[in-house]
Amino acid sequence: MVDAIDGTISMTAEIVDSIDAVFDFRVPRSWQFDPTGVERSWLTPSLAGWLKGLVDRHYQLNNWIAKERPPSFWLTGFLNPQGFLTSMKQEVTRMKKGWSLDEVTYFSEVKKDIIGGDDGRIEGKTLAPPAEGVFIHGLFLEGAAWSKVEQKLEESQPKVLFTAFPILMVSAMSTAPPAQGAPGGARNPKLDLDLMAKTHYFCPVYKYPKRNDKYLIFRCYLKAEGAQASVNPNKGMTAPMKWKLSGVCLLCQKD
Repeated sequence: MVDAIDGTISMTAEIVDSIDAVFDFRVPRSWQFDPTGVERSWLTPSLAGWLKGLVDRHYQLNNWIAKERPPSFWLTGFLNPQGFLTSMKQEVTRMKKGWSLDEVTYFSEVKKDIIGGDDGRIEGKTLAPPAEGVFIHGLFLEGAAWSKVEQKLEESQPKVLFTAFPILMVSAMSTAPPAQGAPGGARNPKLDLDLMAKTHYFCPVYKYPKRNDKYLIFRCYLKAEGAQASVNPNKGMTAPMKWKLSGVCLLCQKD
C-alpha cells in the first residue's frame, strides 16, 4: 500500500503472504477465505487448479447471463450448489398448484449421456432440458462404477478411483399425502421411498472429497440391484447396504 504522506510503498502481512503463496504455486489464503475464515471461493490444492476453476466458472455463468439458460448445469461451477438446488425446488414448487416448499423433496433420474472433462463445458452436445427441474453434470463416482447397460452400480475396475458419472436429472416432488395436495400435490408414482430403499442406494453428493455435513449437497437414489436380487445370499445384506459399507459417493471434484 502507498503511504499518503511520503509516498513510500509498504506491504501488509496479507500481501506478503499472498506473494509467497503465488511464488510457491499455492493458492493465497485470502483468495479462498475471508478474515473470519468463511469460504469465499472454491478450494483447490494448487494455484493452477484455482485459476482454471475461475475461467471455467466464469464461462458457465457468463454464457447463462449473456446467452440463455444452459440445458445442463455444471454443478461444480457453483460456489453454493446447495442454494442452486434449493432454488430449483422453489421453481418447481411454484409451478405446482397446492405444493408447499416444506413438503418437497428431491427426485432424480440418471440419464445415459456423459459429459466428459473437468471444465463442465457442453459444446457439441445436443440436450433438451427437462420440463421440470434441471440437468446437472460433471460429477464423479467414487467407490464404484456405473453400468451404462443395466443403469446400476457395479464394481469399479482395479486401480480406478473415480469414474465420470452420467447426466443427472434433479427435480422435486411433493411428500404430502395425496388427499392434501391433489391434483398438484399427489405423490409421484415413480418414487416409492419404501420400495426404492430396498433396491436403490441413497447416495450422498459432496462438494469436495472431504466427506462431512458441511460439504454435503444432497442425496440421490442410485439403482443398486434389481428387485429380484435385492439381497446378497452370500453376505446376507441388501445391495444398497453393500455400497453404503463401501463408502460410495458422488463428488463435484476429485481433489
